[in-house]
Amino acid sequence: MIPEIAAPARGVGKPSVLYSAHTDIARFIMTTTSTTVLHGSDLRQAMLGAAAYMELYRDAANALNVFPVPDGDTGTNMLLTLRAGIEQMNKDADLESAGEVAESIATGAFWGARGNSGVILSQLLRGFADGVAGSETIETSDAVAAFRSATDSAYGAVSQPREGTMLSVIRGASDASVRANDAGERDVIALWQIAYDGAIEALALTPEQLPVLKEAGVVDSGGLGVVAIIGGALRHLQGDMGPAHDLGLRSMGNLIDPTQTASVSIDSDFLEAHEEEEFGYCTQFVIHGRELSVDVLRAGLDAIADSTVIIGGGSAVRVHVHTEDPGAALTFGVAHGDIDEVKIDNMSLQNRDWTTGHRERARPDEIRPGVSVIAVASGPGIAALFQDAGCAAIVPGGQTLNPSASEIIDAALSTGTTDVIVLPNNGNVILTAGQATEADTEGVNLHVVNTRSMPQGTAAMLGFNPEVPVADNLTSMDLAAASIETLEVTQAVRDSIVDGQSVSEGQFMAILDGSLVALTPDPESAVIDGIAHSSIDEDSIITLYWGDTADEERAARLSEALETSYRGAEVDVYAGGQPHYPYLVSVE
Repeated sequence: MIPEIAAPARGVGKPSVLYSAHTDIARFIMTTTSTTVLHGSDLRQAMLGAAAYMELYRDAANALNVFPVPDGDTGTNMLLTLRAGIEQMNKDADLESAGEVAESIATGAFWGARGNSGVILSQLLRGFADGVAGSETIETSDAVAAFRSATDSAYGAVSQPREGTMLSVIRGASDASVRANDAGERDVIALWQIAYDGAIEALALTPEQLPVLKEAGVVDSGGLGVVAIIGGALRHLQGDMGPAHDLGLRSMGNLIDPTQTASVSIDSDFLEAHEEEEFGYCTQFVIHGRELSVDVLRAGLDAIADSTVIIGGGSAVRVHVHTEDPGAALTFGVAHGDIDEVKIDNMSLQNRDWTTGHRERARPDEIRPGVSVIAVASGPGIAALFQDAGCAAIVPGGQTLNPSASEIIDAALSTGTTDVIVLPNNGNVILTAGQATEADTEGVNLHVVNTRSMPQGTAAMLGFNPEVPVADNLTSMDLAAASIETLEVTQAVRDSIVDGQSVSEGQFMAILDGSLVALTPDPESAVIDGIAHSSIDEDSIITLYWGDTADEERAARLSEALETSYRGAEVDVYAGGQPHYPYLVSVE
């Protein structure tokens, strides 16, 4: 639930002035002993507080999706990105100056960035570090420079920045800090408080800046994350280092019903699987069998491993576990079916080898001239299609399972070629893939084809030719991806207003290239009604990928209905196994 909270504590002191950042936000700001500088140790504590409060507000941020679909992951991506920065900070325990600590955090966040919100957060942290580079301590002028630089860096991470997003919220914090500094504020914690107040004001205004937020009745999810991070850091700077508790963020009249946040909480298995990835073996594989039960498999694997994540069901499941004995996990898998796509990483070695920000263990002995493709894929069937089409490596991920920049780089390095084309296959992975191209990969060049869906990615593979230069491949793959329309069918998890239409919880939504075009009581009807809005004709090719909540029989009946409705059109059906989306459809 979105916490309903009272005034944030300012440590020991007496009440001062009643401050109102918004009509629904009123808090007592209390005076404290003046703090003129922050040391590196203070910044460490501040970031621990930021992570604790980002975790507290994770589900709330996840829930603030404009589309009421079960894939809200903004909060999770921001939390995992922040954790990556803190993990690097903890590894660099000998660093003492504030500038060095900030640089360590920014470096870790760069490699661990996940999703659009995580990438923007990593750039925000990069800008903050640049603003205090070389500083032993942080004075108010340094803090102002850091907030300004964080704002510039965050805006620079997006090709077309929009107001009403997390960008506006960090700018609100920065502008408030500038005004406070110009007014003579020399208490750095008081200035941080003022920056936090500015972030809250900016968050409350996001629905007025972005009409789609106002229509959906939400504030910006990434903006809420920024407020939680700045506020959590403030709490720890004020000496409140106990468990994270309410920050004083009442509903502000724009947040969705707090009781609905639990319905779209991200899969906790995925989050917990990334909490402690330092020791043992990260073991991944696919089990092929009959009537595979996710519950049975999870119970068995939980007994011999940790951080169990299982995606799929029925005839194929993808398994991710952490274990001291990968052989036991593989033996368990074999007992339930045939296994393939086995991948085992020694996390203990990875942790020790982390020196320049990426893990050299992914690099083959020799890098040969050539072009390879790697694809982000969700669902064992879709992953297999990419491999069959010639992908050199698959990065598990998609909706709610956004991979990090480091995971994309590792996959690219594993190909052994000088040029690697990345297919993100999700709008929320494109920025992460772009960030991966900025890394120093020592002779391996990463390129991105901005595929926004799995069907776009499979279409792009039709334009790939390993015998021609990378530039030619990028052109042909871009054209191939653009030649199709993508229809996504998923179920609404809350009541909402989308594209002017009233959506009720439980309805199935047909989303054609990002726009809601149909609402139906069942997923098959959503495909039929949704596809009618595409440019389909008798010469079209329809490709139907059924997910982990559909089945082969229903998909076959749907295929027959489409063939009857569009005589002459070719309909291909694949068991994609993707979560959250009963059907993904491409029309070309």
